[in-house]
Amino acid sequence: MEKKRILVLTDHMPWGHRSIAKAIYMSLREREGVEVMYAEVKAEIGAVNDVYAFICRYMPVSHRLFHKLAVKFAGRPEIYKEISMRSLPGLRKVVERYKPDLVISAYFLHTHCLAEWRELENKKFKLWTVVADPRSIAPVSFIVKADLNLVYDELGIKVGEAIGVPREKMLITGWWTRKEMYLEYDKAKSKRKLGFNDDRPVVFIGGGSLGTNALIGMLPALMMIRKKIGIVVNTGVDKFAYNLVEEYIRLYKKIKKSDETVIVKNMGWIDNMAEVLSACDLVFGKAGPNFLFDVVARRLPFVAITHVGGQEDGNIDLIKDKKLGWDREGEGQAAEMLLEFSENPEKFKNKFKESIEIEAKQNQKAMEIIWEKIKDIPPKALLQ
Repeated sequence: MEKKRILVLTDHMPWGHRSIAKAIYMSLREREGVEVMYAEVKAEIGAVNDVYAFICRYMPVSHRLFHKLAVKFAGRPEIYKEISMRSLPGLRKVVERYKPDLVISAYFLHTHCLAEWRELENKKFKLWTVVADPRSIAPVSFIVKADLNLVYDELGIKVGEAIGVPREKMLITGWWTRKEMYLEYDKAKSKRKLGFNDDRPVVFIGGGSLGTNALIGMLPALMMIRKKIGIVVNTGVDKFAYNLVEEYIRLYKKIKKSDETVIVKNMGWIDNMAEVLSACDLVFGKAGPNFLFDVVARRLPFVAITHVGGQEDGNIDLIKDKKLGWDREGEGQAAEMLLEFSENPEKFKNKFKESIEIEAKQNQKAMEIIWEKIKDIPPKALLQ
């Protein structure tokens, strides 16, 4: 039997789109009857990515204006058509190289481009896209000309229908989380690998893949902690934040000398996120959807310390509504909660255990739902 050829596609930036694409790719490549390829193609959009990264790190609230503009211009598809088509040379090269029957795009601008190119040159491949926000969904994330839009839940269906996407062109899957986030780990062993050789509780403080200066505001609290605790700091690709944390650790050690009440492990980019989180008891972080649902998959409560304005506003409501954790974005609130946790960790560890378990199990079905949709299509029918 001839195998279906599937290309999972995203852009080159280290953010949520890539995480989603890798999750889908790694799941599908384990299946029989398909040949699965993965590609990252740089989006030719000038300095937009650099501006976005800067805003996420240092001025996340100000992004609300850019999000409003994106929503406003969603009714003018010619704008996104012009922008997305700049990436056509790179996308064409990848598609013509792999000759896929189905392209699953985790980056909306690439989907816009491929949809236009497919129509212009009558290319014979199916095109699916991922609507990569669970709550504050920009209409431009939907592509009417795609064959299928993958959405997190019923809200995605409502937003899609409101802009004219037929119901049959949308599929609710839950969130697309990497398989390893659900694996079992020996917690004590994971703690020892990080350098925590006793039974102290461990807190993870993360800024997402791009990093955020919000985590810096939590550092002064370390001086006031009286009971043993481990802190894992994740700065992503933000070297400035990494160096600042290093300086603070040096200052802490100078003041506290040989005191090991607080042990801090400063980590930049983390490849083995599932294993690192398996050593932790509570997670403070930027409320991006991929990191949030990674934490949920590890069955850990999440404390939001910041989020990207507009684009991630709804994630805060999602955390509250689904009882996945707390919102502590106000000045000093995250630091105060860290102090509270250090004094009484048991109060927080199992606070939302049942609701987190429900969400984790639901999202764990996402890849099977995608596979069932692919499996039901007979070979070559993709090309019709």
